[in-house]
Amino acid sequence: MMVSRNVIADVINRIPSGGFLVTAAHEDTRTGVMTSRVQICSEDPLILMISIPRGTPIEPLLRDSRCFGMCRLLDDDRLLQRRFNPPAQRGDDPYVAIPTSQLVTGAPIIHRCEYFMDCELVGHLAPDADCRIYLGLVKAVGTVKDPEKPLKYKVLEPDQETASGKKMSVH
Repeated sequence: MMVSRNVIADVINRIPSGGFLVTAAHEDTRTGVMTSRVQICSEDPLILMISIPRGTPIEPLLRDSRCFGMCRLLDDDRLLQRRFNPPAQRGDDPYVAIPTSQLVTGAPIIHRCEYFMDCELVGHLAPDADCRIYLGLVKAVGTVKDPEKPLKYKVLEPDQETASGKKMSVH
């Protein structure tokens, strides 16, 4: 039985998604790429899964730095949407004049976001598709109340309780 493309698109559009910026830095190079596909895939330990387009300039930085940041963009922030979509070319620093911080891993975290996670890269998949999937062990998490002030965040330590009340154990 054939399913029409309209039905497939309707089902895909019902899966939760949003505007996220995945960030990475290595040595003196920083970049970011927008994605709409982010998911918590484990609470114990807290692991985040991101899907980004294959062939973007962020991939070598993810490989070399072994970390990334995930920032939930504000829906009305056109500046960041223009700055990171399409992704910056190699050698360009898209963060110029945008307040950022480095928390635990060294990945840039932008202040102009709703919330963020700072992650250590713990795995990736390269399916025969238009994307790559990365898994990040969350090392720090926070929400942004005022982008003009320093970021406040919670560092997740081994044996710390997660949102489900379970102890977080890092191996």
